[in-house]
Amino acid sequence: MKSIRKLSRYISIGLFIGLFMPMNVWSQDKRIKPPKRKSKITSVDNFVKHSFELYHKVFVYDSLTKVGVEVPAEIEDELMERAERDADSLWQEVPDIAEAISDAPFMKQAKATFNLNRTKKALRFCMLSVKAYFMGTEDDEDN
Repeated sequence: MKSIRKLSRYISIGLFIGLFMPMNVWSQDKRIKPPKRKSKITSVDNFVKHSFELYHKVFVYDSLTKVGVEVPAEIEDELMERAERDADSLWQEVPDIAEAISDAPFMKQAKATFNLNRTKKALRFCMLSVKAYFMGTEDDEDN
């Protein structure tokens, strides 16, 4: 009987803390890590490498702006130039990816698919962040 009371007390304390915890603690952005193993398909590995270089630049810029650091215009222009070069190098790799994956053995195809799925998450973050900075948010439009 005492164990049930202790258990219910712990559950109620946990719920109390969980409900009154600030929501921004739950919505922290974590950096997506690049895949540990290469697929050994050159075009896929290059695409993943260039994607995560672009992701790193966007993530750093996003982190700085969320903290409230004023990024100097020169650094911002340099970041944009590098990001544009990375995006161009991504487009150069895209045509070869499908053919290279289809010609590869099954295990290499599986690794390549896994790596591309992780890359898709990183590129989605880049797209949403860049869109938010150039288009603005609804809060910016209200002010």
